[in-house]
Amino acid sequence: MSNLLTYAQKLVYTLMSLMPSRYQQNSLRGLLGLFLEASGRLPEAQLRLTLPEHSQTVSPSSLSRFLNQYKWSCPSVIKAMRQSVLQQILANRPVGRRPTLQVILDLTTLEKTGTL
Repeated sequence: MSNLLTYAQKLVYTLMSLMPSRYQQNSLRGLLGLFLEASGRLPEAQLRLTLPEHSQTVSPSSLSRFLNQYKWSCPSVIKAMRQSVLQQILANRPVGRRPTLQVILDLTTLEKTGTL
């Protein structure tokens, strides 16, 4: 469990370092806080708790600006996510024959326009 926590912390710090301003770091922290607050709950409760108005650290308008207007590097975030998942997989693979592995990361919500 602590190994998973170490990977998660490293990923969060990496994502925070990719944000160009302190305001964007705060918004990302607030967004992650909403996701963590809702984890482990029933689907109806998850939906209610992930609404922007339930954030304890940032306003709903600041979350909206973070997701819709701020200019942070989507390709850098995707690259960091991919590297983190790959490190986790390689660190936890069993000894012996390499299994066939397929991983799908749904990152479609990160960017609505543009190209990579």
